Amino acid sequence: MDHLLAVAAYVQTHVLSIFLALVVTYAIGFTWHGPLFGKQWMAYNKMTPSKKKDMKFSMMLPGLSASFVLTVLQSAVLGRTFQILQLSSVADALLIATILWLPFTGMVIVNSYAWEGKKPGHMALDAGFYLVSLLAIAAVLFYTM
Repeated sequence: MDHLLAVAAYVQTHVLSIFLALVVTYAIGFTWHGPLFGKQWMAYNKMTPSKKKDMKFSMMLPGLSASFVLTVLQSAVLGRTFQILQLSSVADALLIATILWLPFTGMVIVNSYAWEGKKPGHMALDAGFYLVSLLAIAAVLFYTM
């Protein structure tokens, strides 16, 4: 219970850090699913450019809202973890983020996508996005601690 209270206290005292993590995460998402890998991501998800053009902002709100909650929770828990571990370098923060990402995100995506019969490239694209996002969150949190 003490750690849950500490996570809540972290959110209250690090609002700017969490806000910056949100901005960076959304920027990565826009870049990742747009100029970098947008065509490949659309092909994996069977989206056509015309279908993408027909999308309205309101259609994106559930995903953006879920991303908001995910990033706030990841930032709060990761930031509290960094406080407990008293990290001395950004390399340590990135290592901890990677260690947490591997079983709790990376392998969950691989397992889920394998059961759904999705292609390995699709798994790698989505898992890679979450790794890059979490590493960016870790760097933001470390430098704003």
